[in-house]
Amino acid sequence: MNRLLHRAICAALLAAGALGSAPVLADCPGPFLREVKKSYEAAQAYERAGNPESAVYAFRHAIGQTCENTNPYEQDAAKRAATLSLSLGGAAEKQGDTQKAYQLYEAGGHYAAADRVFMVGVRKDADEPNTYENARQHFQSWGHASFQINNALQIKVSGAYAPDPKLLAEIAAMPARAIDNTLRKEAAAFNEQYLRDYVQLVQTGSDDPTDSAAMQRTIAAQQAFGQKWQGEDPIKISIDKVRLLGWWRSFTGDDQMLKQTTARFEQLIDQRAETLSQHYSGAPELLEHAISYYSLGDNDNARFEAQAARVRAQAVKLADAALVKQRFALAADYYEVAGERAAATAARNRGNQVAMQKLKPSIDAAKEQAEFMKQQYGDPAKVQAMREQAEAMRKSLQRQQAAAKQSNAKSAAELEKELGL
Repeated sequence: MNRLLHRAICAALLAAGALGSAPVLADCPGPFLREVKKSYEAAQAYERAGNPESAVYAFRHAIGQTCENTNPYEQDAAKRAATLSLSLGGAAEKQGDTQKAYQLYEAGGHYAAADRVFMVGVRKDADEPNTYENARQHFQSWGHASFQINNALQIKVSGAYAPDPKLLAEIAAMPARAIDNTLRKEAAAFNEQYLRDYVQLVQTGSDDPTDSAAMQRTIAAQQAFGQKWQGEDPIKISIDKVRLLGWWRSFTGDDQMLKQTTARFEQLIDQRAETLSQHYSGAPELLEHAISYYSLGDNDNARFEAQAARVRAQAVKLADAALVKQRFALAADYYEVAGERAAATAARNRGNQVAMQKLKPSIDAAKEQAEFMKQQYGDPAKVQAMREQAEAMRKSLQRQQAAAKQSNAKSAAELEKELGL
């Protein structure tokens, strides 16, 4: 509540009580003097306990007019908050915690210092419209005459304050600078070499899961592509930047800038969508991105549907051509872009059928082998016969080994005899 209005309400309530009306302090929205006293005493306790940060905020709560229209604690509370917050805010600033520094400086009435650290956060996200709007509202609020009135005591204790004209100029320049940055980043993201590489990857990839060599080459090509183009999809980045450019139009505050930005925004949408659909339609995903670009525009729904319909019709033709070449997975992806879900499912099913036909000889051979093994090992009599045969072979091998051992021993004895040993 505005501080002057608060004082007026409390004064009116006190005057009504002096005129003999019923007690009305309970109707005051607060704070009451007893609450301010509690905050002040808590701040002192925090300070004695070595917790200066909590003390700052408690002292801050002890500043201001009360329902009793008096506050004997606010002078000392303002001084203590100013002293503590200056050192604590400086320490937080050195540690890089600008949010904490801002809160401490603000609580202590060091508004110029609060502005300084506030701008650190603004500059980090200066390309975001919400950042600009928050900054604009911050300085508009703090630059208003009511801010000086409502915070007169803290300004008196901590020093005169007015928003820095340089910071105000920096905020005013944010939309134009952000629009330029957004356009520059979008242009860097929309890389046609990436598009050429991606289309080649899609077109040379194998759709035949039965051709192991071709599938290995496809996997190797995908890995090489991933190594070359690491990070986020450049086209998605471009789309995000074009969308951001559209948002900035609402924050320009300048008719000429609005007109120029709108023209560039609409031009970019058409350029990017047409480039993808006319030159890089060899990859279904890029046609889908073309539709995404069109969806960003300010067109009425009928125009967007007409633009999207052209791309979808193109996708259907490319899907049909892929089917003729038996590129079933590729055809299914094109049908998905066109919104033809049933056709996409049919293409995938056809691909599975062709793959199964190619694998049928191998599958039949495997079935025959399985049947043979089942016949051999599924008959208990044959299993027993095989066991007996194996046992006989084992015993025969043992006899052969024993005979060989005996023969070797005999030969050795005869050799000793001949040598007179």
